[in-house]
Amino acid sequence: MSLEVKNLTFSFDGSHLFKDLNFHLKKNAVSLISGPSGVGKSTLLNIIAGLIKPSVGSIKLDSHILNDKKIFIEPEDRNIGYVFQDFALFPHINAEKNMKYALSNDFHSSYEEIINILNLQDHLKKMPHEMSGGQQQRVAIARSILMKPSLLILDEPFSNLDRENASNAQSLIVKIVKDLNIPCILVTHDSNNLNFLKISEEITLN
Repeated sequence: MSLEVKNLTFSFDGSHLFKDLNFHLKKNAVSLISGPSGVGKSTLLNIIAGLIKPSVGSIKLDSHILNDKKIFIEPEDRNIGYVFQDFALFPHINAEKNMKYALSNDFHSSYEEIINILNLQDHLKKMPHEMSGGQQQRVAIARSILMKPSLLILDEPFSNLDRENASNAQSLIVKIVKDLNIPCILVTHDSNNLNFLKISEEITLN
């Protein structure tokens, strides 16, 4: 899988948040989206995920058009794993059910390994409100991986994690991106702490 964005423009309140944005993300690679606060990084991620429609432009994931003048694929049909800043866990089900919500048949055998890497084995029956921010974040990372995504989107995915859990999560993401041969997009306020993630490309919004 590869991701291609062409001539992407998003307007808000009569002005362009970004205009004519073009980039191509390679398979088996992690790309960083950078820029000052308020420049539209999270908005760009939401557009790629299909949660927001762009004003103009096209998005293609491998040979599949996700968005152009005539086509708009709904978010649930894009097979994109998304770790939101606020985790976006389902509040009415426990951690285990959150992680297994869109579990791919191919990943049933990997479930135990993934929850062990992320140190979640003691938190499976907890409801989201019973977990710390770091625990919720790790559940969100596991859920995004277990669906066997065609693209992985990470919005501040390590902000609540201590050094050990951040390192474990980064190592897992590197493995999944390589094994599935997919692109990964990352937004983070602290790129200096990406100890295990090798950034192949940086896309700067300004």
